[in-house]
Amino acid sequence: MTTDPHAKPSWRTRAVTALLRAGGQRKLLATPEGVHAEIAKRDRRDTEVRPPASLRKRATVTREDLDGWPVYRITPNDVTTDVAVVFLHGGGFFREIVGAHWAFAARLAAAVPAECVVPIYPLVPHGRAAEMVPTTAAILARTIERRGTGSTVVMGNSAGGGLALAAAQTLRDRGGPQPSRLVLISPWLDMTMSDPAQAEIEPTDPLHLRPGLVEIGRRYADRLAPEDPRVSPLFGRLEGLPPITAFAGTREIFVTDTRTLARRAADAHVPIDYHEAPNLPHNYALFPAPEGRAAREIMVDACRAPLSAGRR
Repeated sequence: MTTDPHAKPSWRTRAVTALLRAGGQRKLLATPEGVHAEIAKRDRRDTEVRPPASLRKRATVTREDLDGWPVYRITPNDVTTDVAVVFLHGGGFFREIVGAHWAFAARLAAAVPAECVVPIYPLVPHGRAAEMVPTTAAILARTIERRGTGSTVVMGNSAGGGLALAAAQTLRDRGGPQPSRLVLISPWLDMTMSDPAQAEIEPTDPLHLRPGLVEIGRRYADRLAPEDPRVSPLFGRLEGLPPITAFAGTREIFVTDTRTLARRAADAHVPIDYHEAPNLPHNYALFPAPEGRAAREIMVDACRAPLSAGRR
């Protein structure tokens, strides 16, 4: 679904977009060397990742370790949850989960209401597709086993969206249970960055440049080919996957791949609910703005949908 192509972003979205552009990510993604320097700086910090303390005031937060990854469960207080959402954060596989991700997970858990499962996966160069995708699939399978096929959603933004799709494909190929729905927010689905239409969009994207993204993809792929579906799930089969809800903005270079996903899902007879927002940037669906709030309402309904259908 695409709304009016001439629609202007709200002032809040314009403000967030300006902050993103001023943040300097485009500069570090201009060259492979910029990526290397950012990874080295990140590794020197070597800080433990944990939810902010404020989160525990409105939710119960527990931790367990699965296959060596910390996995946090966020459950709203004093509410029965019939749905589990496995949320895979973004950050381009080279940046850690941030406060906005935790806040989104907590608000989603309260709104559905749902138990939100947040794996903390390793980042490149320590995190590689050959290990990360099977581990994510195992965490998803365990959640489905615990909560049920009809009440488990897997959701991811940006790099986490690609990881979510790859994990679902892996479960399908193994004959394992599928989640009830995939929710993909500005997903990064093709590490080759080879769609020719991206060259036209790139100057308007406030966050991304292809040279750095290709280098991240190379490190994430490691010994695998960039076209391997574990690395770039857009190259994998879509048949046998659950319904998909997807979001992308026309001012992000990943929109080309989300469009391809929508076409291929329809061809594979996979129900697809695609929301393409004109003149909006990457991850707009998470912004504290009217466009973000509207997108999050759709996400909440998508998480509730399988449960509602089962009660009819």
